[in-house]
Amino acid sequence: QNIRVEAQHLSTKQDKGNWAMLLAEYTFAPKWSFSVTDQYNYGNIDSDRQIHYYSLNLGYNQGPHRLAISFGKQREGVICVGGICRRVPAAFAGGLTFSTTF
Repeated sequence: QNIRVEAQHLSTKQDKGNWAMLLAEYTFAPKWSFSVTDQYNYGNIDSDRQIHYYSLNLGYNQGPHRLAISFGKQREGVICVGGICRRVPAAFAGGLTFSTTF
């Protein structure tokens, strides 16, 4: 079993201003993991856009395979996974990901 906590901060006067991120993850090795994440745009000049982007994530590992389920609020921007980047709109949604290694 493992508990991981991560905190990040971005300080800038450009674009949407300052951001803070907090992640808490609990892993029941070797199969299950659960995490909660909150990204907060507290430095946005427009107070109506100082938004919390939170998400819940659940993952299951079986050998080289991983199934992950996520649900929450996603911010607009560019998301890169495995070297492939795409622009995504802001959304409140869920996701299902399956990955394997060989």
